Amino acid sequence: MEPLFINNLKQTKDVYLEMNKAYFSASRIAYQIAVPVIYGFLACFLIFYYGSYFSGAVIAAFGILLFFYPLIKLHRIANKREKVFVELYGSTPEGQTLFYDDCLVSTNSADKSEVKIEYGKIIKVKQSKNLYLLIMKQKLVIMVDKNKFEKGNCEEFEQFIKTKAVNAKIKI
Repeated sequence: MEPLFINNLKQTKDVYLEMNKAYFSASRIAYQIAVPVIYGFLACFLIFYYGSYFSGAVIAAFGILLFFYPLIKLHRIANKREKVFVELYGSTPEGQTLFYDDCLVSTNSADKSEVKIEYGKIIKVKQSKNLYLLIMKQKLVIMVDKNKFEKGNCEEFEQFIKTKAVNAKIKI
């Protein structure tokens, strides 16, 4: 059977960073709004109610550090993942995803693995600047690079995945 779409993906640090930012966007944004509000309120309370400028400044500084923590963590995860792949395989792995009429098949060049997934198992489809994320249960994510379609293109793929992943929440 001939695949309807073929997509290639090089699993670099930048790709993992973009994937994690898109995957965790809602929780990261909520965290980055809540932390400054809470710590700002505590700092103002300490400064204006108790007159404790030092404690207020320490709390404000801690709040600022916590504000940037999610971004720092995402960068560390992406760096670590790339280092592991380079150590194990000598380079960052490349993958290819073939989209057939009834399923998709994703392969990895590093360990020669192959995964066959039915479209009904996709529970969410998200997109970022350069990626589509096909998300399944257990936090399994298939990344599709918008710029690396060997067969097909982004517009056709969006229509295709909307018709095939009928159980998924699609945010395209």
